[in-house]
Amino acid sequence: MNASRGAADLAGQATFPATTAQRSRKRRRSALRDRAELALFRAAAGGLALLPPAAARRAGRAAARIVFSFLRSRRKILLDNLTAAFPDEPAGRIASIARRSIEGFASALVDFLQTGRLSREELLSRVAVEGDENLRAARSRGKGVFLLSAHFGSWEVGALVAGLLGEPIAPVARPLDNPLLEEELSKLRRRFGNRPISKRQAAKELLRAMARNETVAILVDQNVLPREAVFVPFFGRSAATTPSLALIQLKTGAAVVPVFTWPAADGRYRLKFERPILPEEFGDDDVDRDERVHRATARYMEVTETAIRKDPAAWLWLHNRWKTSPPETVRGRL
Repeated sequence: MNASRGAADLAGQATFPATTAQRSRKRRRSALRDRAELALFRAAAGGLALLPPAAARRAGRAAARIVFSFLRSRRKILLDNLTAAFPDEPAGRIASIARRSIEGFASALVDFLQTGRLSREELLSRVAVEGDENLRAARSRGKGVFLLSAHFGSWEVGALVAGLLGEPIAPVARPLDNPLLEEELSKLRRRFGNRPISKRQAAKELLRAMARNETVAILVDQNVLPREAVFVPFFGRSAATTPSLALIQLKTGAAVVPVFTWPAADGRYRLKFERPILPEEFGDDDVDRDERVHRATARYMEVTETAIRKDPAAWLWLHNRWKTSPPETVRGRL
């Protein structure tokens, strides 16, 4: 992607590139299928709501193990990703991380669904917050703040808690294909005042949010299409990554604060805000914009990889992160 052209597109409030590779053509969904999926979701969520939190998480983990035992292609992606990322680890260790990654994803989903029953005080009591002075420092600059996170731990619970620290936030999310399920999840995301932003046509909203000195949460750890990608190192391989966050940070001067929701014992979490990343770190206007975008995007993935290496099972390895291969010219650069 030409970053200079991308910046001009953003200035014109063009479409915000998706952080997951989307099919160019999607099968038309039926209303009957949407309603059936919603009914199934509500039945499962209702059943979990009847259980104590610990029992609900155990049920979620058990269900996840059963479901993924039938998803052969996803299991292959999971194990291939882990093997490539940790080539020196024995097969038994890789299998253990894979199992705990699946179970952790299920637990995080259950915990998010159960936030619908929690008060503000109950939610805060389950999440220890660290480094919130970094968030306050970033907000004090008056140029808006991006919370850089990943599909790590319970990112949805983390977004809810982050929105209770001073002011609500605006998490960017890709809408689900099922609009009924999307509305169901959006109700949970909005419950404590957060204002979700759809990833589709989001550039205009993001620029406005930065102009109002608001805080936006964004995940940039998933694969994107070749035409949207900047290729940067991630676990020793070139990863197609959206340049959108870098483009908007360089355009607006906003701070980027890495934040991750670390799983802890007994269904609790630790939400840790790290030192703000400022646009000045990537060079001044004398540096080519494409190079600054590349530096910034590489920095975002570097801090993400550092977090994942500390607790590999907390990340969503099921995603085909390295699906998009770089062209030879980009591969040579890395």
